Amino acid sequence: MLASLSRETGKPISTLLAAITEALEELQEREHVDHANGEATKDVSPPSSKPKHIWEIAQELFGDLSEEDLARLPVDGAAQHDHYIYGLPKRPT
Repeated sequence: MLASLSRETGKPISTLLAAITEALEELQEREHVDHANGEATKDVSPPSSKPKHIWEIAQELFGDLSEEDLARLPVDGAAQHDHYIYGLPKRPT
C-alpha cells in the first residue's frame, strides 16, 4: 500500500511513514489528554469472558429510556429496517 501511495503522490515511502508516525503520535497525545481530563473517548474495557445474551445488551442500550421514548419507537423496525437504516421507501405490508 505504501508503494502504491508513493507512486500516486510522488512522495518517498520514508516521507509517508514519517507522516503516519506523526499522525499516530498526535492521536495518542489527544487520547492521553482526554484521559487526563477525565473524558471517556471510547469504551476500552477488556471484553467479558462470558458473552452477553441479546436481551442483556438490549437492556443496557435501552434500559434508561423513558416510557414516552419507548412509545415513539417504530413497531415495524424489523420488517422495515431498510427504511429506518437506509431511508428507502417502506415495503408494502
